Amino acid sequence: MTERTTETLPLASLVAVISGLTVVAVTAGFNAPLFATRLDAMGYSDQLIGLNAAANSVAPFIMAPLAPLILARYGLARVMIVSAILEALLFVACIFVPGFWGWSAIRLVMGFIAGVSWVAGEVWITQAATDATRGRVLAIYNSSFGMGTAAGPLLLTWAGHAGNTPFILAAVLLAVSVLPIYWARHLAPVMEGDGHRPSIRLLVVPLCRAPVPMMLNLSYAMVFVAIWTFLPVYAVDTNYSVDHAYLQLSVFAVGSIVLQLPIGWLIDRGNSRLTGLLLLVTTLLAVATLEVFVQWPILNLVYFFILGGISSGLYVVALTIIGAKFRGSALAGAVTIYTLMWSLGALIGPPIVGEINDHLGPAGLSVSMVLFTLVFIPFVARDWWRNRKDDGAASA
Repeated sequence: MTERTTETLPLASLVAVISGLTVVAVTAGFNAPLFATRLDAMGYSDQLIGLNAAANSVAPFIMAPLAPLILARYGLARVMIVSAILEALLFVACIFVPGFWGWSAIRLVMGFIAGVSWVAGEVWITQAATDATRGRVLAIYNSSFGMGTAAGPLLLTWAGHAGNTPFILAAVLLAVSVLPIYWARHLAPVMEGDGHRPSIRLLVVPLCRAPVPMMLNLSYAMVFVAIWTFLPVYAVDTNYSVDHAYLQLSVFAVGSIVLQLPIGWLIDRGNSRLTGLLLLVTTLLAVATLEVFVQWPILNLVYFFILGGISSGLYVVALTIIGAKFRGSALAGAVTIYTLMWSLGALIGPPIVGEINDHLGPAGLSVSMVLFTLVFIPFVARDWWRNRKDDGAASA
């Protein structure tokens, strides 16, 4: 048993930061559909709408070298509080500078600020959790963040996308997210490390020391975005209901929320690397059989529920491995690279699926996701085999 296993779980600290991030997730959940809908109503082309969304996605890559420095210099709580306030002001600014260029600039800055805040929150949660409970804590966080994201579009439906209301609502939500963070600011883990200059080394070292969790998150991102983007297209191409495809996506999201806690429990009770390997292999088997289950009555919903849970579990197990391996500013660098893996997967996944679809037709979706999982299995299996004795001793 390790020394960290015997530490007391800082429950108040974790409740505060998870609550704050869940409120932020609600805002993130209606960010993309809000801007896309408004720009479309203004008459902008799909290409320009895509570029506007890309501004938000590119920002984390700009943020990466600076994030560890910012966290080390100003601390986790202060960064999250200031980030929420700045992002709230940017949503208000959208009212005064409407249109493609103004909103694209704002979304670029939003993406930078949100990226730093997201890294700060995940560093806080990962470092505050003990080795014995990290899997379950991160599972609760992932489920809470998922519920917040899912609630975003529903809230936008209630508020409407026209006028100034959605921008004001987003600003209010971000202001509310400050409250639990401010209340628990003195409980935030202390960041140790060099806070005087940007450090590329802090990003390169974790990528070299722990490539497998980065691969797991990259795989998950590509599978998730492929399903979320192309399942309705698959429905059109195979002549089954698009509305049913939307239902399948909803069930997929529910699975990614509900199944996280048992996966977290499994991580804490067993071997995190082995759990990651089993989840990756199971995801491979699931996506390989997509065409078998996708139109099967009732059973298809069970299939998407399980697929959502096991694929999302890759995120939790990967972040658990990172939390056990890094501390302080090294953890900040590792979480930053981990976050970039998601952004990279979201950027490269859809074009790959589109290219394969052009050659294989509807079957391309399943083939793409098989590639997104199969290519990483040898690396994950090798990492588990090499560390199996150390992992067994640590959990004893």
